[in-house]
Amino acid sequence: MTRKYAGMILVFMFLACAPLLKAEEPLQVSKCPDRISIGTFYNGTRVSITGTLPADSDVLVRMTGKTAALQMKKKGKVFGLLWMNRDTVTFESVPEAFLLYTPHNFEDVFKTQQKESPVRQLGLTALEEKITVSPDSSESGTLVKELLKLKEKEGIYAVSDNVHYAPLDGGRKKFEADITIPPKLAPGVYKVEAYMVQNGTIVASYDHSLTVALESFPKILSLLAFDHGAMYGILATLIAVVAGLITGVLFKGGKGAH
Repeated sequence: MTRKYAGMILVFMFLACAPLLKAEEPLQVSKCPDRISIGTFYNGTRVSITGTLPADSDVLVRMTGKTAALQMKKKGKVFGLLWMNRDTVTFESVPEAFLLYTPHNFEDVFKTQQKESPVRQLGLTALEEKITVSPDSSESGTLVKELLKLKEKEGIYAVSDNVHYAPLDGGRKKFEADITIPPKLAPGVYKVEAYMVQNGTIVASYDHSLTVALESFPKILSLLAFDHGAMYGILATLIAVVAGLITGVLFKGGKGAH
């Protein structure tokens, strides 16, 4: 009886420790920051993503925001003379941010992928195909391209070969990618993802939530603007008046008013 119970205890201990004996995860990512604060002097920042993976693999790092509808005015000529805002168009499934970082020359891999390939779906070309325009017209494709150009100019959308590798022992390598957080990024919750690719196939992935939040003076202004509109208007007027008075004092007698 004693041997029987001893055997049962050994089996129980083996099962309890089994999770500790599992193979090493192929894609390992160091802990990312959970929060970025937008303060008074905020002008963008960087988030470093590091980790390790097998030496014969590649990694793609991506940061995206939630998708939503976006309404914009379409310009056109009035009476064939003046360019003015005319029609309103609605873009559907537009991410708040789309920042993709790849290894050097990985664009060649994207070009070899089929249209429905999971790897290709991570890229900007696939995003362009997912965004729709309402009302639909022959100009829809052109409008989407122009929207992407606008987002890229603002720094909110970007594709960069900014993933760098360093060799390690044991058939593995280290990777590092610096995500550039643009100044115009709106407060919210964003997703940071890493995808390990072997032979054109995604074999492992990692995701993490990153909160971008207003702090100090920008937070106060935001609360006033959305919750106390009248007070915000008065404050904005006072700031404009004070700025005007300071400008007048600085240039008084400077003969800069001619």
